[in-house]
Amino acid sequence: MPTLLADAKNQLSDLISRNKSRVDYLSIRLEQAQGTDIFLRSDKIETLCEAVSIGGQVRACYKGGWGFASFNRLEDLTERVEEAIAAARLVGTEETVLAPIESICDTCELPLTGTDPRTISLAQKKELCDRYTDILRSVDGRITTTSVRYGDSAQRIVLATSDGTLIDQSWVDMEMRFAATARDGETVQTGRETSGSRKAYEDLTDLDRQVRGAAGRAVNALVLP
Repeated sequence: MPTLLADAKNQLSDLISRNKSRVDYLSIRLEQAQGTDIFLRSDKIETLCEAVSIGGQVRACYKGGWGFASFNRLEDLTERVEEAIAAARLVGTEETVLAPIESICDTCELPLTGTDPRTISLAQKKELCDRYTDILRSVDGRITTTSVRYGDSAQRIVLATSDGTLIDQSWVDMEMRFAATARDGETVQTGRETSGSRKAYEDLTDLDRQVRGAAGRAVNALVLP
């Protein structure tokens, strides 16, 4: 995947260079996301998946008219650039006035301080969710329903413009959500907890206290007036 994006970054720069003389402004934004989504409701698996997606958008301006095109395959990018330029040239009849800005060429990566979640198997992430489900259930016999959700997403955005800007930024988001529903006769209460990190997978592996707290709040709320 890094090689694919490196090639795509070169492709963006080449397309900008070859087409910037045809319009007053041209930009291409490329986004890639790679992530995991797990959702357990009580003893049932509702979501268990890993996915990689890539896509972006092209914006062009000519004589005050704007053209836009989106894509989700790199193979279509050249065609989408042509579509955005054609649309801008079709509607542009006046003058393009854009605020002057300095071009920026930079690579910005939010570094992880621990384990990258992409190196952890789907099975291990599922086991973590199972453990937290067991903790929620163990708090009190009046817990009737539990839910645990795990998600991580590694994102990268590349922006290239005709004014010379080329920005490459990337980061990783991780999040877990817990909920427990308790019932006592006709009284039903739910406790929830959410935790997230942009630092390390380990930040999500030691949340036993927070998980028990979510279930405990549901049980304690049963006696509230």
